[in-house]
Amino acid sequence: MTDNLTALHLRLRVIMGLFAACALVVVGRLVYLPFDQNVQTKLDLTAPRQREVLQPARGNIYDRKGELLVTNTVLYDLAIEYGYVTYGDEDNDKDLDEQDELVVLRRIAQDLSALLGEPYPDVENLVTNRLYLDPDTQQEIKLLRKTLYPLLSAEKRDMLQAAISAADKPYLTALVLSPRHRRIYPHGEVAAHVLGLTNYDQIGFYGLEESYNRTLAGYTIAFDQPLLPWDLQYAKVDAGADLHLTLDLGVQLTAEEVLKDSLAKYGASSGSVVVMAPATGEILAMASLPTFNPNDLESLASDFNTNPVWRNPVVAEQFEPGSIFKIFTMAAALESGEYTRNSSYNDTGSFEYGGIVVRNWDGRAWGVQDMTGLMEHSLNVGAATLSTSMGAQRFYDQLLSFGMGSQTGVDLAGELTGHLKRPGDADWHESDLATNAFGQGVAVTQVQLITAVASVANGGVTMRPHLVARVQNDPVAPQIAGRPISAATAQELAQMLLESIDVEGSKAQVAGYEVAGKTGTAQIPIQLPNYHYDPNKTIATFVGWVPALQPQFLAFVRLNEPSTEQWGSQTAAPAFAALVERLVVQLQMPPDARRMALARP
Repeated sequence: MTDNLTALHLRLRVIMGLFAACALVVVGRLVYLPFDQNVQTKLDLTAPRQREVLQPARGNIYDRKGELLVTNTVLYDLAIEYGYVTYGDEDNDKDLDEQDELVVLRRIAQDLSALLGEPYPDVENLVTNRLYLDPDTQQEIKLLRKTLYPLLSAEKRDMLQAAISAADKPYLTALVLSPRHRRIYPHGEVAAHVLGLTNYDQIGFYGLEESYNRTLAGYTIAFDQPLLPWDLQYAKVDAGADLHLTLDLGVQLTAEEVLKDSLAKYGASSGSVVVMAPATGEILAMASLPTFNPNDLESLASDFNTNPVWRNPVVAEQFEPGSIFKIFTMAAALESGEYTRNSSYNDTGSFEYGGIVVRNWDGRAWGVQDMTGLMEHSLNVGAATLSTSMGAQRFYDQLLSFGMGSQTGVDLAGELTGHLKRPGDADWHESDLATNAFGQGVAVTQVQLITAVASVANGGVTMRPHLVARVQNDPVAPQIAGRPISAATAQELAQMLLESIDVEGSKAQVAGYEVAGKTGTAQIPIQLPNYHYDPNKTIATFVGWVPALQPQFLAFVRLNEPSTEQWGSQTAAPAFAALVERLVVQLQMPPDARRMALARP
C-alpha cells in the first residue's frame, strides 16, 4: 500500500472517530479545496495541507415542554484535494503539464461516475472546470454545482471508502471525506416561520435561526495543519447554546390546524394566528399559511427570489388594521377623562371632517349610543367623533404609547415598524385624524397589534413579546415595555369589550367562558395607478382573550381576502371561537363558573 493511501486511511479514521456518534449520515457532496495552478507543485506531496476547520454543532431548539423542534445531523462532503493528485507523463510527450493533470482528473471523474451512479459529463465538468478566488479566504476553490447536491447516500459513501481502500489507483488518495453538520427540523413545516432556516454554511436566515444565529452557532476553530489523534485534546470549540422557547408545540399544532381549516372554509388566500400570554408577553403559538419546509433547502433556494413564503407575515408584513383599532381610540378617550363607558353621542350615520365624509360600515344611522354600543356595533362615526373631539395631540400621543409606528422588540428577525403618520409629517392630512380612529390610513404588523391589545388585557401594562424563555440554562425574564393606560382604564375597557361580545349572534362566543375582544374588517389599499381601496377584498380579523377579566391567553386571527364572507364577524370571529374551544381543553382551563366555584374559600 502506498504512503499516500496510508495517509488517507489515517485521515479517514480520524474523521470517522470524531463523528462516530453521528452515524446518521445520509448524503454528501463535492465541494471546494485549495488548488495551485502551478503544475510543478502538484508533484510536491509535502506542500501544506488545506486548513482544517472544526465547526461545532448549532444548538438545539426546544418548545416550552422540552419537545425537540430543531437539531442537527452529520453529512459528509466528498472533496478532491488537488495538491495530492499524483500524475506522471500521462500523454508521453516527455513533459509534465496541465494536459497530464487533466488526464488524471478525468480518470477520477470516470471512477466517481461509476461509483456514485452520476452521469459522467456532470462529474467530469465538476472535477475539471475552472476555479475562482474566494474573497474571504483568498484561496482558489472549486464550487459545488447545485444540480449534483446531494451526491452521496450513506451506502454510496461506504462503497466509495471501500473502493479507495481496495483500489490500486494512487490518484484516488486525493479524495477526502469530511464531516459537515446540517440542520434537521423533525416536525417539518410546523412553526417554520418562527424557527427560520439555515443555509449550507449553517448561517441562520429568518426566524430564530437568524435572530439568535451567533448564540446557536457557537465558535469555530481552524488549524493550518491536519489534526492528528494526539491533537484532539487541544481542539476545543465553543458549542452553540440551546434555546428553550415559550412556544407550546401542542398549542402551535392546534393553531395551525384551525388556521388551515378556516382558510379552506372561508376561501381566504392566506392568514396568521398568534397566541400570547398577556401577563408575560410569552408567545405560545405563531402560525402562518402558506408555509414552507425548512428541511427542503433545494426547493427554497430555487424560489428564494420569487416566492417570499419564508418571510414571517406576523412580523414582516404591514396592513391597515380596520376596526380593531377602535380599541385604542376608545382607550385614548377613556384615559383622557373626558369620556366614560356611559358617555353617549348621537350617531347620524355620517360625519364630515377634514374635507371627507365618514360613514358607518353599513351606512346606517344608529341614533343615541353609549361607548359600549359604539364598540358592539363597530361604528366608524363614533370613533371619528372621539378622535376629533379629543384632538390630534392627545390621540396620537396615546397611539405612540401603545407602540404604534415602532418595533415591539420581539426576538424574531425582520420585524417592521408599521406606519403612523402624525401632524407635521408631509403625508399627514387633517382627515387622517378621523379615519385613523377606525384603523384606516395607518399600518401595523400583527405582532404590534396583539402586543398593544395585550396591554388592555394585562391591566394597562405592555409586556415585550418574546419566544425564547431560556438560553441554555439562563432564563429570559419577561420585560415591561410600557404602561400606555391606567389599570382603571384597562379594566373599564375590558368590561366594554366583554359586553360587546356577550350579545346574541356574536360568533366569537365560547360556551362556558367569557370572551373580551373586537372584530376587524379592513379594506385593502391599492397604490397604483391612483390610490384607492379594493371594493371586493378585505382583511378579516378578530383579537380577544379568555377569561375576559382574568385572562390566561390572548389570540389574534387574521384571514386575508376571504371569499365566502368579507366581514371579520363572520369569518375571523368564528375561527377564534374554534381555536379557543380547543385551547381551553389543551391548557386545562375550567369553565368560568367552575373556576369561580373552586376559587371560593
